Amino acid sequence: MASSIVPGNIDGTFPVAGQDNSSQGFRDNFTASKNNFTNAKSEIEALQTYRASLNASNDFTDNIISKAVLKDTAMTVYAHGTTGGSIALNHENGHYQTITSNASITLSFTNWPATATLGRLWLQINFANTGHTLTTPSETLHADDISGESSNVITADATGTRLYEFFTPDAGTTVLMNQLGKIYD
Repeated sequence: MASSIVPGNIDGTFPVAGQDNSSQGFRDNFTASKNNFTNAKSEIEALQTYRASLNASNDFTDNIISKAVLKDTAMTVYAHGTTGGSIALNHENGHYQTITSNASITLSFTNWPATATLGRLWLQINFANTGHTLTTPSETLHADDISGESSNVITADATGTRLYEFFTPDAGTTVLMNQLGKIYD
């Protein structure tokens, strides 16, 4: 952002000591000073509004951050708790979500990022009972290595925790799914 402050509009040599100085020079300098303060106020407020903050959350709302090098970062874990029935995996809740089943679960997805960006999330699910199934939406394409899967329904062959990965390059029109590993406990 280029600054609108123009220090050159103020005549630093005015008034001239020991001379009768025109009042127009005073008015010009005061006007230039006032305009620069007005511009400075506006620019400072914009910086305060749109800055990245070190002590608060930042929302870059679909702006691209390029050539960033990340170190020692973490992802948010969103716990759905012990539940069953219809559950929406909201991408805005975080990339890693957890569920412990108390009934069969039917998944849906919400708030995937825009087309031409990759939305990705992981679901850690603890099947508390082998009678609990996991049904994925019809737009979900499954990889070959998902145990107990048939026609978008996954039946657990044993109780325990499984980890699934979902990703979409087209805002959820197509959702690809993998199972990462088998049973974790």
